[in-house]
Amino acid sequence: MNRASPPVSPHAHRLPVLQLALGCAAAAIAGAWVGREAALAWLAGAAVIAAAQWVFSWRTELRSRSAPAARMFTRLLLGTVLKWLVVGAGLALAMTNGLPPAHVLGGALLAALAQIFTLPWLLR
Repeated sequence: MNRASPPVSPHAHRLPVLQLALGCAAAAIAGAWVGREAALAWLAGAAVIAAAQWVFSWRTELRSRSAPAARMFTRLLLGTVLKWLVVGAGLALAMTNGLPPAHVLGGALLAALAQIFTLPWLLR
């Protein structure tokens, strides 16, 4: 057993939890301002992006860090493909099941922007 590096990243769940928290805050604001349907749409959009990020983390960071380069690259590619499949399917389902598409995309955009703005914090 290699004790030089931990087998999994202890910070793999930081970003999805932050994205869900921002989605809940935006849903509360939208619920008070616009209504229940908009709040559900904001939460659904943020939840789709958070779920996609968790799938990516599951395929890349929640695995052993000591692996050959080819295996690590395969994990990265598979994680990216699965992430975008979750994003596409999740947003399509949310927008076609009666939720306002603009609010669903707003929640997804908020969660995606959270990833960009928190990169320095996540890379520590």
